[in-house]
Amino acid sequence: MNFDARAGPKEQRKIAKCAADVTSNRARASYKENRSFGPAPDSVMLASEITVPEPALPALNLRVLARRFAVPALLAAAAVVGVVLLGGRIHVFADALRRGLSVSPVWVIIGVAFECISLAGYVALLALVAGRATARVGTRESAQITFAGAAATRLLPTAGAGGAALALYALRRAGLKPAGAARTLLVFMVLLYSVFLASIAVSGASLALGLVHGHGPVALSALPAAGAVVAIVLALVFATVVGGEAGEPAADQSRVEKAVRLVGGAVRDALALVRSPDRRLIGAAAYWIFDAAVLWAMLHAFGSPPAVPVVVLAYFVGQVANTLPLPGAVSGGIAGVLIAFGSPAEIALPAVLLYRTIAVWLPLPAGVAALPGMRATISRWSREDSGATAAA
Repeated sequence: MNFDARAGPKEQRKIAKCAADVTSNRARASYKENRSFGPAPDSVMLASEITVPEPALPALNLRVLARRFAVPALLAAAAVVGVVLLGGRIHVFADALRRGLSVSPVWVIIGVAFECISLAGYVALLALVAGRATARVGTRESAQITFAGAAATRLLPTAGAGGAALALYALRRAGLKPAGAARTLLVFMVLLYSVFLASIAVSGASLALGLVHGHGPVALSALPAAGAVVAIVLALVFATVVGGEAGEPAADQSRVEKAVRLVGGAVRDALALVRSPDRRLIGAAAYWIFDAAVLWAMLHAFGSPPAVPVVVLAYFVGQVANTLPLPGAVSGGIAGVLIAFGSPAEIALPAVLLYRTIAVWLPLPAGVAALPGMRATISRWSREDSGATAAA
């Protein structure tokens, strides 16, 4: 510390005392402000006396790690096994990728147009079924429900459960009771998947009986056809068992009896709709036909496509694979059936990949755009219900 050289000894002592007091005051103030960060000045601890706690290691949860890395490990193992079993034919996949990047944009545009028509058919059918249950759901609301649920339906391997759950939620918010919303959704699903099952039965039987020329195992066409026929017969039997009964199921009925009653009633309602002259029923067939047409167009883009029944069977068997909770189940199922029936891998693989690209990603922008509108629609329904309750 520097003192004024011109000051005498007494003045210098006074200046030193004042400086010491200032320093002491500053030290006390600094301690008060930071007392939580260390001991008081008069009780300073030496470095050797300070006890530093040992850092705690995070708990290692093997189950969580196993679940997190199970799917990537399985996919990596499958890729390694595939390369080994192919005996060095990895160039097939490289050639497929090269073909996919060089495809003509005309066929891509045709595929996009087909997919748009497919989605329009879905919207039309939903507007018909839901519109008969509640006047609140028209074409606009059906489009919002369709596109908002498209991401969950196309991206998640749940056989459409994500979109169905969103549709059920929307029907409930539209004012339907739980049983009514479930019945309406089931009628819609019966109409939609009746075309699905009928297509598998017809295409599989045509190939298994030799009505259409196809180089493939008979079991691969006969078994899906038989399963589809059994499902159709069971649905009709459920409708017959229910008969003309209506109303809520009895409390003493078992879960199986309640399920049979619910499905049978939905089948009867669907049959009644089929007998009605409403053009929107075409939406059930349009949804599947034009989505499968995207696959046909992509096969045509890369070469000569196989017979139409082969494309139809491959498409619908691949959709059945969507029930498996595995990434790529649909693409693998479709490509596997096509290759089994003689379609070259260098054509089937890029065609299926391009088809899935269009089918998966095309609805997503519309789905993102539909979410705000759907939220606004549900809010409007809530305000209407609140106003009706207040008026009553």
